[in-house]
Amino acid sequence: MKRKMIIGLIGLIVLLFLIYYFYLAKPTTFTKTDTFKRYSEVNEVLDVIEIDERRVFVPIVTNENEYGMSLWLWKNHKWNKEMDSTVGGPRVIKLKSTDPSSYKVFWNIHPSDQISYGEFYLLRDRNYHITEGIDNYYPGLQMKTILDFEEKPYGIMDFPKEWQSVIEASIKVEEAKQPDTIFQNMFPVIQDVYFGWIPYNKENTRQDSRATMVGGASWSGSVDLQHVGEIEEEELEYFKMEE
Repeated sequence: MKRKMIIGLIGLIVLLFLIYYFYLAKPTTFTKTDTFKRYSEVNEVLDVIEIDERRVFVPIVTNENEYGMSLWLWKNHKWNKEMDSTVGGPRVIKLKSTDPSSYKVFWNIHPSDQISYGEFYLLRDRNYHITEGIDNYYPGLQMKTILDFEEKPYGIMDFPKEWQSVIEASIKVEEAKQPDTIFQNMFPVIQDVYFGWIPYNKENTRQDSRATMVGGASWSGSVDLQHVGEIEEEELEYFKMEE
């Protein structure tokens, strides 16, 4: 009996150690050297930026002189690559899809494009439809913030507070359309907002972003990313109004 108890106790200790080791242990510091070890196509690591305790953003320059970027997640006691991209244009990450305060935009602009800043837009198309005899109107939405590329070609930024409030309201509206809370937990809320950007040079003239936007990307299912497409000024409303 004592032998069984000892074996059981040892088994429990081993189990607790494995749980701690793989799920609870604090991440090791992610360094530029780690990127070179895990990423053979890298010529230069521009920076390692902590997103939160278990995620880092790494802007890089590849051997082909592409200004790309990667995201890394600490999981199962090691750093795992969540995203790998040779496209440096802005992209949105949602650390928690139902919490807009966790939304961030990140980028790595190619210097040869000579882009000084970018206008980053939160958008929603105006829509109208009739469902079961009820008129439904959804007003258009257009909000803008500036991404500054002057000091550094790369960066990561939280969404403005005003954006967070608007997106939170949009999520609540969509959640209200789902009658069963079980389905809300099983499936992510489909938001009716999207993102776009316009690149500009120092003269405040629209600038070509070919070197920044050409390339490819791949990512795992563990990260919620949203594309940020380049848009035309003509697509915007009130574009000529003074701010």
